[in-house]
Amino acid sequence: MATREATQFAFRAQKDMGVCNAPPASAVSVDQLAKPAEEVRALAYSPNGKFLAWAVASHVQVVDAHSLAPVAQIDHPGVLDVRFSPKGTYLVTWERMGRTNDAEPTTNLKVWDAATGVLHGGFVQSSFVAAAIQWTDDEKYCAKLFPGQVRFYTPGSMTKPTLTLKLDGVAAFSVSPGLSPSVAVFVPERKSKPALVHLYTLGSFASPVANKSFFKAEKVEFFWHRLGTNVLVLTQTDVDKTGRSYYGESSLYFMAAAGNFDCRVSLDREGPIHDVAWSPTEKEFVVVYGFMPTKAALFNHRVETIFDFGVAPRNFVRINPHGRIITIAGFGNLSGQVDMWDRKTLKKICSVDAHGASFCEWGPDGRYLMAATLSPRLRVDNGIRIWHYSGALVYNREISELYQVDWRPAPASLFPQRSALSPVPEGIAIASDSDAKKDAKPPSAYRPPHARTRETDSSSPRSLSDIAEQKSFGGVATQRTVPGAAPRLPVGANPNAAAKTAEKKRRRNRKKLTKDDTSGDNNESEKDADSTSATPAKDAALVTDIDILKKIRQLNKKLSQIETLVKRRDQNEALEDNQISKIEAKPQIESEIATLTARLSDLS
Repeated sequence: MATREATQFAFRAQKDMGVCNAPPASAVSVDQLAKPAEEVRALAYSPNGKFLAWAVASHVQVVDAHSLAPVAQIDHPGVLDVRFSPKGTYLVTWERMGRTNDAEPTTNLKVWDAATGVLHGGFVQSSFVAAAIQWTDDEKYCAKLFPGQVRFYTPGSMTKPTLTLKLDGVAAFSVSPGLSPSVAVFVPERKSKPALVHLYTLGSFASPVANKSFFKAEKVEFFWHRLGTNVLVLTQTDVDKTGRSYYGESSLYFMAAAGNFDCRVSLDREGPIHDVAWSPTEKEFVVVYGFMPTKAALFNHRVETIFDFGVAPRNFVRINPHGRIITIAGFGNLSGQVDMWDRKTLKKICSVDAHGASFCEWGPDGRYLMAATLSPRLRVDNGIRIWHYSGALVYNREISELYQVDWRPAPASLFPQRSALSPVPEGIAIASDSDAKKDAKPPSAYRPPHARTRETDSSSPRSLSDIAEQKSFGGVATQRTVPGAAPRLPVGANPNAAAKTAEKKRRRNRKKLTKDDTSGDNNESEKDADSTSATPAKDAALVTDIDILKKIRQLNKKLSQIETLVKRRDQNEALEDNQISKIEAKPQIESEIATLTARLSDLS
């Protein structure tokens, strides 16, 4: 039996580009690749996995995906995106639109022969659209949207359309996969008229085979089954008029290409529809929907619920090429947890952590799941991780400023899957999260700049309150308390006993302070005793440094108010009697501050 070719993936970063063999082979870069010296602006595999193309500032390079030998070089500068036709025969490039000397727009969406680099034709596309040109699977036709019509061209003659579908107000279209392609077109709401979706058989545009009308639809996404027999239409609005969702309103509709069945997908949870995925092998699909935490459910081709995956913070779903493993995850502002379910048993296999990921796809063999953290969405912790469906992390690589990563496509039939899920292959290295950053420091609590040079001792004070507490009690409280809230006690502690202990400590400190105050000069005159603004009972209440600091802060606030009143008096402004009394009390307040400051020095 011939050795099966290893799976492969390619990536591009700000300062690097690479092609790697994926697990279970040794996941190392392929040495045959001649890396470009310039920054790679775009990267793409052909859908059949035959070619790999990338664009740099000066040209576009096409290589054989297996041997990485050069196939063609298109000397056309300024290309920002590259895409292949289904069989890899043609290459579509997009660049920013320019103007001629007559102020006419130049063609910036161009179709090339992938093997020879010969230009077949071009169109004007002012802004980038991923599916600006759509192909039938046999590459007989390619289609592009124009105002009020969809035009179909044959690749050999792209100056004049072969077929034209005319429909006023058409805003989007989609060509189905499969041997007998269908065309879905969307017309948004206009005034009081509902939005429309029509399904046509390619080449028969006189009348649609299926129609669906609905309100609350400003844009749509089409999700075709792999055979092109059914389509899910996800409708969306930019604004939710009820005010319950920031992301607008959304609905999901099911339509059969034959026109014999259509309906709205009934969902038992309110909220937006986050993601939809068809099974590659069965006529069933998974929907993730509802307000957070969301719900995920599996439906059959009659839009009946087969299984409920439960409620969890998830917004992403993918099914592996064999239709056996269902991946439900939460990315974006969610935690990044990925749950893998066995479709055969409808039981969860495992959960993995892919926090920060902005790309997640199954490999063509259906055994390995790749997640990547890409820039510019996140500019830190960029890298690639690959898991076996058992949950084992088999590849972990950190790549600075990683922009894109893609699997090399391959037919799932090359990788037959057993009836029982197989374990991780023998001899494969199991990676760990620490492999990508062995020298990285473990995360720690934030420390302000002025405290970063100080040793991180648990007994070191962290604030002025800690300093005062350390002076009073010889240490810093390891547990913060909330003013006005009951103190937190250890598990099993008696709250009454703790309260009694605290009261005894306060009495001892108060008695000690009173004894120190009365041990001074007993011959002091009665006048001097009365000159102090604070009575002994009042002073005795100031037990700790914290109490004294609070009192000084209050007195300084009063002094600030008095200074404001003095300025108003100096400006010949009339003052009230109580304001004049405050100004006259200024010497007493200053004397009290001096006394408290001296006491604070003695305690320290």
